[in-house]
Amino acid sequence: MSEIEDSRHDVDAEPALEEATPPPSRPGRVRLLAALSGGEEDLALVRAAHRIAKRDGLRWRAVHVDNGRATAERRLRLEQAFALASRLGGETHLIQGQGRASELLDYAQAQRISTLVVARPRPSGWRFWRRPLVDRLLHKGGTFDLVVVAEAGPRPRFRPRRVRVPLSWREPAVAVVWTLGALVVAGGLDVWLELANLSVVFLAAVLASAALAGTRAAMLSAVLGFLAFNFFFTEPRLSLAIGQRGQVLTVLFFLLVAVVVGQLAGSGRRRLLALRTSREQTHRLLSYSRALSAATDRDQVRDIGVSTLEQWLGVPVVFLDHESSEAGLAVRAARPGDVALDGDALAAARWCWHHRQPSGLGSEVQTTLRWRFLPLVEQSRVLGVVGLELAVRDGGLGADEEALIDTLVRQLVMALERTRLVAELSEVRVSEENERLRSALLASVSHDLRTPLASIIGSASSLRELEPQLSADDRRELLDGILAESERLNRYIQNLLDMTRLGQGGLKIERDWIALDDLVASALQRLSAEMEGLEVVRDWPDDLPLLHVHPALIEQALVNVIDNAARFSPSGGRVTIDAELDEEARELVLEVGDQGPGIPPEQREAVFDMFHTGGEGDRSRYGSGLGLAICRGMLGAHGGSIRAAAGKGGEGTRIVMRLPLPEAQEEAGDDH
Repeated sequence: MSEIEDSRHDVDAEPALEEATPPPSRPGRVRLLAALSGGEEDLALVRAAHRIAKRDGLRWRAVHVDNGRATAERRLRLEQAFALASRLGGETHLIQGQGRASELLDYAQAQRISTLVVARPRPSGWRFWRRPLVDRLLHKGGTFDLVVVAEAGPRPRFRPRRVRVPLSWREPAVAVVWTLGALVVAGGLDVWLELANLSVVFLAAVLASAALAGTRAAMLSAVLGFLAFNFFFTEPRLSLAIGQRGQVLTVLFFLLVAVVVGQLAGSGRRRLLALRTSREQTHRLLSYSRALSAATDRDQVRDIGVSTLEQWLGVPVVFLDHESSEAGLAVRAARPGDVALDGDALAAARWCWHHRQPSGLGSEVQTTLRWRFLPLVEQSRVLGVVGLELAVRDGGLGADEEALIDTLVRQLVMALERTRLVAELSEVRVSEENERLRSALLASVSHDLRTPLASIIGSASSLRELEPQLSADDRRELLDGILAESERLNRYIQNLLDMTRLGQGGLKIERDWIALDDLVASALQRLSAEMEGLEVVRDWPDDLPLLHVHPALIEQALVNVIDNAARFSPSGGRVTIDAELDEEARELVLEVGDQGPGIPPEQREAVFDMFHTGGEGDRSRYGSGLGLAICRGMLGAHGGSIRAAAGKGGEGTRIVMRLPLPEAQEEAGDDH
């Protein structure tokens, strides 16, 4: 193991551009570990590890050995260091164990890391017998480089900071009650048990006190048990003096074992309570993250974040945002709903938005306010401001609650950023789809409208310039061509207008009674020129009921379907028009078949999309791709449906249209 002293300046300064844009994750296993301790130096250590990993192109991870004795303040600093490591592109991991040096070495060997980064050991004002982490790592050895990160500036002498938890009445009460209980039980067993065995009864009281009230209750129970054991059961009795040498060792060993057992039991209880609290908080955070991940838009994410903060912290919460670039910063959500901000609070919120730093109570700016405002920043973009009225809490916030706020806000930021990216992606997709439809429409207009126009212009110019040389039959043929191309052009324009009306919801259904024979006859009359050379076979019963539809729309749908069948049928082919009554569904089933090349099964649904022309099959390169899409819209407006199927005998294509029939009583009422 090599030791490298890394003395760097300004490691406590805020990270520059390199922290704003984390490097992309590198493939392969982790090669560098940063050993965090929960101290003030962790942020500098994370930044140094990030610089080393970026310089050497390594994948890195920040780790911490949790022995269950960390204070709330150290846990908060650890959360902040983990958050910074994640933003800088590193990974995080928590190791459960007691010996920090041995756990780090075991983990480093298991991960086969190449570099271990630790902080410079601080001068110790106490525990002079305990060697620094760097010395212990060097003593144990390992197959990796040990990098010690040292700050350039002087550091104040380290003084251990103890967290004083106020003594509650429950701790001495539990110790006294259990010691008295042990005294009564030991007094009853005095005539049967030896002195050494009676000490076990008082040890049981120490264990019970530790399990119920913690280490301090256990220590108090040990002292009370020691005094009671010495006073009532050693010779001379009812005196703290010990007359026999053998009893001295018994009493001293009892006190030693009681202290050790009490410490261990109290530590176990403390760890159990910490694990239980951590599990509950983890479960609540998991529920919170699931709710955020299930939210589909920004408003839902905002409401979930505000309601969760208000529920967990018990303080009023507001969410402020700019709805547009012109509008000012205003409250968009609040819990409870009647919360309002005064002018000073709004000014602090605006300062927080523009400077991207917390303001208000508990921050470094406008500390006299009742509110604290936190900016929601992701990649140099402000997504909003969260306000907490912390002044309503008399005792303020503890370190655990500060860490909870930081965690909740970070998850809220990620959820808001996700919804923003999803919204932008949807807008891009809509823009791409509009561009595709626009291109298809332009292609359709350029092909389907210019072709008949070119024919009309050519025929008309021939009539004007060559009229003396043309016979009557030639002139009639040119005029028929002009008429046919004009009708074709009219159908294309009508399709475009109908699709526009369908898309904008401007299509009105004015129903009337009409027979199927009349609809088919009118459609075939309009397509007389296209149907030349084709055999039309019509087959349906004579007793089909009348249709209660918009005659012009259904006729246009029939024209589109029959024209589609005619264009793809071979010369001299056959177009079939069949109809039957579906009694069970109360629908009229109308089928139009051709002898064309057919539509592949995978394209039979796509042919009803706008501008879908396919590459082969019935749609091929002909037409604008609007005809069948218009048919689906017109039939759908009547409550009907349309689909494509294989032709009878596997030849060509069948377009199956279904139209609902009116109820019998409705038809009868109209007849009267």
